[in-house]
Amino acid sequence: MSYEAQADLYGDGAFQARCTSAATEQAAQFSDALADEVRRGNGDVLLCFARLAAAGPGIADKADNGDGTVDQSAVTDADILSLTQANWPIVAALYPPAVAS
Repeated sequence: MSYEAQADLYGDGAFQARCTSAATEQAAQFSDALADEVRRGNGDVLLCFARLAAAGPGIADKADNGDGTVDQSAVTDADILSLTQANWPIVAALYPPAVAS
């Protein structure tokens, strides 16, 4: 895996959009603070899902064309869904609910 491929995948707009769609779909299944942030379209939260997905095991390798380019379509929707579900508690820990003052 090259970090360049991982970075290129994360920077791919279509990959980010697919990760956002997966997180939004999963947010409909939960009633927690993270789901609320996803439903509100919190850009930091949504990009976190894409960043972690691009770093997922074997994902950058799968998308790497070997010529300095990536093909985000080589990453399946099932891959993205699995990564979103696995990363949900990680992202939730990074973005805890705001404490009322």
